[in-house]
Amino acid sequence: MVSEPILLKNGKVNDYIYHIDLKEFGKERILSSYVAEFDDESIIMDCGSSLEVNRLLRYLKRQDIPLDTVKYLIPTHHHFDHNGGMWKLYERIKKYNPEAKILTNTHTQDLLNNYETHLTRAKRTFGNFIGEMHPIEEKAFELINPSENFGNSLDQVEIIDTFEKNGEEISLKILKTPGHTPDHQTPLFINKNNEIEFIFLGEAVGTIYHSEELVTMPTSMPVYFNYNDYMNSLSQIESLKAEQAGFCHFGVVNGKKNVAQIINDNKNLMELFKNKIIEFYNEKPETRYVYNKIMPYLTPRTDLVEEDHPIMKNIVLGIVYGMLMDLGFRND
Repeated sequence: MVSEPILLKNGKVNDYIYHIDLKEFGKERILSSYVAEFDDESIIMDCGSSLEVNRLLRYLKRQDIPLDTVKYLIPTHHHFDHNGGMWKLYERIKKYNPEAKILTNTHTQDLLNNYETHLTRAKRTFGNFIGEMHPIEEKAFELINPSENFGNSLDQVEIIDTFEKNGEEISLKILKTPGHTPDHQTPLFINKNNEIEFIFLGEAVGTIYHSEELVTMPTSMPVYFNYNDYMNSLSQIESLKAEQAGFCHFGVVNGKKNVAQIINDNKNLMELFKNKIIEFYNEKPETRYVYNKIMPYLTPRTDLVEEDHPIMKNIVLGIVYGMLMDLGFRND
């Protein structure tokens, strides 16, 4: 029986995965990063904006994880709050390991290097919390094609790399999970029995802003959100039986039953969210009206009060607008 369904604290969540609270906006329980530490190599998954990179590096130092062991930097997607600091992290890591690579797809590579429009839009929602983005050199990237149509079986999904931890073999696979963004990818780690020990969902299954209840929030941020792609990715992820699932917002869902429950919650929520957006827009085709009407459905899904998340209202406005765009009710 799992004692803690949601793991929120910094530290190891299994034999090789560390969860790190990057304290976005200077607040706890908003943004997560993950590090996989094996016998001789390590992986960093998402790094936050340029404002959070130093906090991540300090955590690695406290845990005695040498930077020269970092083999891969794996972004789930290009958004500034998750990987806007990738240029900064890479520049630091390559001083210790010149062979380290950003392991991603061509779409993420392009969006990380063509970031001006993204940052301009992000500033409207996040203000001065966006940090800086800079181009990343070509040789920094190891480009892959994340696996598609994985819902029926992981057997045919390509193994990207294999690692050793205390004599046990752990394999890395990466899935293509568009919807939140078109470039979204999901790394996972499987053992020799082909069991998923940990999957980093990024924003493929919504966000968690509740410390106790297995409830999610939508992630339909503009401009790239695509409902049909999102639900297709979600349906395939639902068929996987992971022991633990990491969220970028926020923490780790612990135990297969709880992982299945949180995925089902997000599936039901997104269907309801879309239908309510349509209903309220038809009542009155104004963004602010739709926002005000949808808020009572979302506020019970978080226990972060206003001072705990300084821009939660801006984010809700964003996910409303992103769904309106996907429905064709807004252009930009």
